[in-house]
Amino acid sequence: MGYELYYEGRLTFDRPVSLSRPDEDRLSDLARFFTPVFEQAENTPTGRHVTGFQVDEETAEWAKSWPWHKDFAAIEEFARCHQVTLTAQLRWEGDGCPANPADDRGHVVFDLHGDHHQVPDSSDDQAAEAHRRRSCACYHDTAPRPVPAPPPAPVPVHPAVGPLTPIRSGQLTDYAARCTEHGQIVFIPDENLARSLRDEHIARHHS
Repeated sequence: MGYELYYEGRLTFDRPVSLSRPDEDRLSDLARFFTPVFEQAENTPTGRHVTGFQVDEETAEWAKSWPWHKDFAAIEEFARCHQVTLTAQLRWEGDGCPANPADDRGHVVFDLHGDHHQVPDSSDDQAAEAHRRRSCACYHDTAPRPVPAPPPAPVPVHPAVGPLTPIRSGQLTDYAARCTEHGQIVFIPDENLARSLRDEHIARHHS
């Protein structure tokens, strides 16, 4: 039957994420086994913000590994897009019948790059040590840590790409820029992210 996995717990962000109503509606399509966790917040477009994702016990069933990893990849991309750091209070259990039963359950951790790792439970801590040696900051000890890369230098304004322009749509404001060669290049309610996408377009197509 192959190896199957099941998870329980939640993933949390280091800070809340405020989204527009259309963006919130798209969260339900982000991952099949996780549901977003909301908290009330004033001065936000929807009156609440997203603080993480919780395993949905009603829909999460024993499954092959790849559907879970597809969910993790989507959540990791969401975190990178909104520049938040993921922390896991998440455990996994499998039925792959390994030689050592301790290798069939463990917890999930995230490294400095926002990527997840499944760390098996281990009585001799060999699994945790191997994970730490992969330059992961999840274990707070004296091991050396990789230094995060400095942010890229600002991309100069290109004459082919116009400035970021706010576009009102009901009570929401989207931000777009127009390129004389490629048309409209961004259309997103987050001004900082829209500016970043505009700069990325310049760097990729007009450098």
